[in-house]
Amino acid sequence: MKNNIAYYKDKYVGILGAGKSGLAAAKILINSNANIFVFDDHYPRPVSIKKSNWQNYKLWPWENLISIVVSPSIPTNNRLKHEAIELAIKHKVKIINEIDLFFETKPRAKIVGITGTNGKSTTVSLLHHILNFNNIKCEIGGNFGYPACLIKDPGHEGVIILELSSYQLDGIKNLKLDIASIINITPDHIDFHETFDKYISSKLKIISCLNINGVLVFNKNDKFLKEIIQSQKNTSIKLLEVDKNSGNEFINDNNYLKGSHNSINTSIAITIAKKLNIQESTIKSAIESFVGLPHRMEPIHISKKFKIINDSKSTNGESTSAALSSFDNIFWIAGGEPKSDGIGQAKKYLKKVNEVFLIGKSTSYFENEIRKSAPQLKVNICFTLDKAIQDAIESVNRSKLNNCIILFSPSAASFDQFKNYEDRGNYLKKIIKRKFNVGVASK
Repeated sequence: MKNNIAYYKDKYVGILGAGKSGLAAAKILINSNANIFVFDDHYPRPVSIKKSNWQNYKLWPWENLISIVVSPSIPTNNRLKHEAIELAIKHKVKIINEIDLFFETKPRAKIVGITGTNGKSTTVSLLHHILNFNNIKCEIGGNFGYPACLIKDPGHEGVIILELSSYQLDGIKNLKLDIASIINITPDHIDFHETFDKYISSKLKIISCLNINGVLVFNKNDKFLKEIIQSQKNTSIKLLEVDKNSGNEFINDNNYLKGSHNSINTSIAITIAKKLNIQESTIKSAIESFVGLPHRMEPIHISKKFKIINDSKSTNGESTSAALSSFDNIFWIAGGEPKSDGIGQAKKYLKKVNEVFLIGKSTSYFENEIRKSAPQLKVNICFTLDKAIQDAIESVNRSKLNNCIILFSPSAASFDQFKNYEDRGNYLKKIIKRKFNVGVASK
């Protein structure tokens, strides 16, 4: 990929938001000799941005701006818009996001886009692993890996895999994909999108991003997803349906790919890999050597009596339900900053749970939900992760059960006690390391 876009030389561009994507956009625009103006409502000026480039959006030369690059965390299509968005509309300034800016560099590689409420990062990582295993040059970016603008184009024989969140898709205008996949759609991020219908619409935008010969890969067993995809007016897109169980024979005993949800993720990754002309035999070999992502069904301690699973990434009921469905004899640690659906679909699997240990802001809310669905289930109020782990281990040791699972799958966001789900998952690992004087478990 070129490290600049000639079109922007001497042009005026605003950048709203100075997170990872905003700074990546700034870098590529500076390399293009553009005149940039950067601002963030919540953070001070990053050291990588010169004082002369850091300016409140109210002072930007709106009459001269050709575009503004908006952070994915800032809604562009909601009823209540950021004042900078309103100013851009008023002055007829083009509104783009960092993904669109990346595409303006005209990468030569094939581009695969993957979205879904849950399972995106695992699917992206597994596909990346399969391609690397087969010596195909491959880069990951977007919502996972590098910000898109920092991706190095692997060339016409290579592949770029973009993980695309609903936030990113909501603002996309120009991106074109060779292959796309929607893994699933369940209620999430309603506070950002305002309604579930708007959230669905954002996810479905990936379809309009496909090239004329593009292919959409999806799980045919997901009736809701199949229905909304087939309801789309764009019939020129080729649909490639995947059976959720087609990946089962590839998973074998890989601890990082347990559960029906990972069967779906694996099936989609395999289908895309085959579409990229990878042989089935080498796909199977690649999957056998795959080590999963941190904080996603990650085994961090294994003993004769129990296994501790770090599933901090599960921030909603749908994701946690997938984790609960994967095990028996579960001692479940849950809680954090609750979302609108509470524990949601996780209620279906409470019969697999021996005890619950609640932490965080959601404690009372989750306790009420659990008692309504499973009044006989013992619920322990712990508030902190340290106490929950301690109590869970003691409960397991008191029980007469073997092969128990201490599952940390919060079904809630982390922001009440931690910076993000990674911070939360890493804190759990520190607790386990202190307690057992070991690192995380291996596969």
